Amino acid sequence: MLYNVNIPAMSELNWSLLAPYDLVITVVPKVRLEIGRFSLGLLPRIRLIANPADELVFSAGAFCEIAHDATIVIGGEHRNESLLNYTFGGPANVFKRFMTEQDWLLCTVAPVKPVRIGDNVMISTGAIVVGGAEIGDGSIIGAGAVVTGRCEPLGVYAGVPARRLRDRFDQRMADLYTQVQLPRTSAEDVSKLPVLLARLASGEMSLNEYASSIRLLQDRPKVLLEGSIGPGSTVNPVKTTGYTVAGQMIVNPELGAYFAQIWRKQGDSVHWSPDIFAELKLTPQTN
Repeated sequence: MLYNVNIPAMSELNWSLLAPYDLVITVVPKVRLEIGRFSLGLLPRIRLIANPADELVFSAGAFCEIAHDATIVIGGEHRNESLLNYTFGGPANVFKRFMTEQDWLLCTVAPVKPVRIGDNVMISTGAIVVGGAEIGDGSIIGAGAVVTGRCEPLGVYAGVPARRLRDRFDQRMADLYTQVQLPRTSAEDVSKLPVLLARLASGEMSLNEYASSIRLLQDRPKVLLEGSIGPGSTVNPVKTTGYTVAGQMIVNPELGAYFAQIWRKQGDSVHWSPDIFAELKLTPQTN
């Protein structure tokens, strides 16, 4: 038995929580957002203001976390190089009837700049991340910071605009961080991480002992979702449309049932089910 049946349906979960698999959300017209496994709170903090073309406008790695009042803004930038910094949007759409298509494009919002966030990134209270920002693996964004450009990995950033204050780790800890491969940790072993990583950092446990205590995923499976733009430019998942492993679409009748029921809850404890992709025999889709 892969899981017990008393589990909330996936459609009823609060999407500000977390999922044990990478999520790929496609919003009409084929605009994509990718959120890594076990990342907390990212989707409700995203504001997708513009209606960009077919492209990946947002990506975040595994084990990321964002404060409830932080914001990620994608799109909606004015064309600041113009003498008239005015978008002719909303009620001002009335002017469109008097303009050529070329002129209209010149005065609407600027092209969307994507946001890229690595693994294990923390975005603190009141921070704002805008289009074109890129935050490297393991970085921390301080309270009230405004991220407009690139933040290198394993740094602590603060200010407006955000600037690197210091390294997050010394060289020994930075090397350990790279070697433990946190994003590939199997779902059932995630709860072991706090104790194991503390023992590893203190020198009480060797890297080989750590590696023998957990299982790493060979591939990071993805759940494909269809989404829509809701009130306040939020992105809302609507339904699951498929699953991929190593870039291949997967067909298996048990997957739909499994992903309808991700976890079971006993009291205040959440117990993750075994990794479905390791348990089931997967069949690549054929044309």
